[in-house]
Amino acid sequence: MLFSNSKKNLKIHQKNNKICKFLWTYTNIALLAGYLITLSICTSITLSLLLPLLTASFLASIGTSHHSTSVPWIDNASECEHTGRNWGDRKCWDNEHDPTF
Repeated sequence: MLFSNSKKNLKIHQKNNKICKFLWTYTNIALLAGYLITLSICTSITLSLLLPLLTASFLASIGTSHHSTSVPWIDNASECEHTGRNWGDRKCWDNEHDPTF
């Protein structure tokens, strides 16, 4: 009688272990899925907030970049200053030169 009772307990214990492993596996899958969904939502929100700021600052830096260059056809200070440029080092300097010109 003692032996049959322990066999029954062993079967119940094994059945409970299978159920626990089954539940543990699906719990892990559900937690992982929830984590990945939360991570993707947070990443999307962060990028949607940062991308316009980064794009605007990048475009502003491109649009406002000026390069000084000398104007070779102006060779005296009065003519240079008359056109709104700066005279220095015996050259006429244009401070708002567009490099794509």
